[in-house]
Amino acid sequence: MVRILFIVFLCLLVPGLLSMGYSLWQGPSAWSVDSGVFWGLPISLFVFWIGLAHAGTLISAIFLVLDVKMERRTSILAELSTLCALVVAVIFPLMHLGVIQNFYMVAPYMDSRGSMANVSSPLVWDFCCILAYGFLSVVYLVVHVLAEKSPVAASIHRPLAWLLFPMVLWVHTVVSLDFAATFVPAWRGAFFPVYFIVGAVFSGLAMVNIMLCGEGYRMRQLEKLMLVGSWFLGAFLLWDWALKGDLNVVVFIFAVLLPQLWFVSAVRESTLGRVLVASSVLVGMLLERVFLVFPSGVSGVGWVDLGLVCFGFGLFGVCFLVARLKLSRMIEGEEVLMGDVDETASAVAPAGRRAYFPPFTTPEFRMLRFPLLLGVLSCVLFLVWVVGCFEENGIAFTDANLVPLTCPVVTAVAGIVLCVRPLVMHIGKVGGALLVLLAVVAGILAGMFYSEPLSAPSGTVVSGSGDLFDVNALPDSASALDSVAVIRTKAVFEARCAGCHGADGRLNEKFVREYYPVPQDLNLARMDALGEDSLVNVVLNGRTNMNPYSGRISPQMARGLVRYMRLLAENAHADSIRAKAGEGGGQ
Repeated sequence: MVRILFIVFLCLLVPGLLSMGYSLWQGPSAWSVDSGVFWGLPISLFVFWIGLAHAGTLISAIFLVLDVKMERRTSILAELSTLCALVVAVIFPLMHLGVIQNFYMVAPYMDSRGSMANVSSPLVWDFCCILAYGFLSVVYLVVHVLAEKSPVAASIHRPLAWLLFPMVLWVHTVVSLDFAATFVPAWRGAFFPVYFIVGAVFSGLAMVNIMLCGEGYRMRQLEKLMLVGSWFLGAFLLWDWALKGDLNVVVFIFAVLLPQLWFVSAVRESTLGRVLVASSVLVGMLLERVFLVFPSGVSGVGWVDLGLVCFGFGLFGVCFLVARLKLSRMIEGEEVLMGDVDETASAVAPAGRRAYFPPFTTPEFRMLRFPLLLGVLSCVLFLVWVVGCFEENGIAFTDANLVPLTCPVVTAVAGIVLCVRPLVMHIGKVGGALLVLLAVVAGILAGMFYSEPLSAPSGTVVSGSGDLFDVNALPDSASALDSVAVIRTKAVFEARCAGCHGADGRLNEKFVREYYPVPQDLNLARMDALGEDSLVNVVLNGRTNMNPYSGRISPQMARGLVRYMRLLAENAHADSIRAKAGEGGGQ
């Protein structure tokens, strides 16, 4: 069975890779996008897979913190599915960036070019939240696997679950805010965060139930929770229909009505029946995410979009099966309860039942106090630094833009401290002092690395390395494209302008063709006709489809970019003359 499933998923992955490769080569024009659908199917798939990625760890963590009976094998499989789904999910927003290798530019830090990511963008929120959640999910799985034989890992297992529990809710709330930040009124409902969380848990329960069927056993509590999830989703859909008169019947049938077959004993007691019902939930939730991004319908979905769907399921299946086989001994163990879970066992207090602790006195709370304190302090310092960067560079922002970044920073720092603290206590005071010294040295080095000047006096431009140079040092000849001043301006140009205008100034046609309005051809004749001052005003204030950069770069930097663009135009003009001369000589 495993071999058959592996072959099936591999057959889905191969055409999916072709579709993904074509998408990366062609750009957003390869997807079914128009003036009404500006995101396309990759964002639908991102929301679907990130929901599955959240649900697995959430199910394991919430059962652990609430002390609900759950087999170790089931919880580890759920956590493993989280990591595999997360690998699939992060690919789609990277595809949407257009330039995958520059994904780090959405990280909220001041890079060597002196540029800062726009924290008003949901891309920055997603980057921080998914990075922190992915890191903690890996740590949580490793700790869970080691907890059976390591007392240290067992001691931090439950505190980590308490950290992940709110983090999962936070991350999917931020994903819902990605929609609310747009100009589509239908995506601005106050119920959207809860709606997204319910949908994520609902689809995750379906995925876990399918995996349990593949393992040859079941957990009735998860089946009942999936049934309850269908009721919640049905309530949301009917409420939206009553308010707006919009109800997707196909989604309602697959995700709400078909799960009610669980009340039929013949379906409920059949492995095939359970798989089909859970699969209908996945189909319904996938269609729900598709119709969410495609409000006008999916009639224009092409082969590339369908290939991306195959790519997602194929990659998830291959990753999960390979990881499942590699970790089979750790997952199965020696004392695995197979068959039905006895639900009555949890109603009787076992001999090793945890003792009752008053609020704020539990062992988990005592272990989390110090890590959370350091996490909060780190978050405060981070936000102060970000605000200082923005104010010094005149970048507009609001306090609300910084809120989505708080929980990932606090949780990531607290998780690291929680895992490192037992190690420090184990190696003693000398080792702990050494770790603290190393942390201080690392902090000093990081401060030295980022201590470049963020603003410059009048008449200067901030270079990529933090030095200052006069824009008048920019040469007026295309023969000096390798001068120091031009190299520094080139770094700013490639970070700000090359996405549309191209690194050589001759348009990035692969990115803008058929999707974005094609920028003006800034050849030498046109630049001379417009004049330097006019082009500087265009860079700062924007024009037609070009965004204004005033407040993000200085007027001196804008003038340097215009002069650099003219050097590129001169270079292109010289190449054109040489090409024509070569053709004439050949004739």
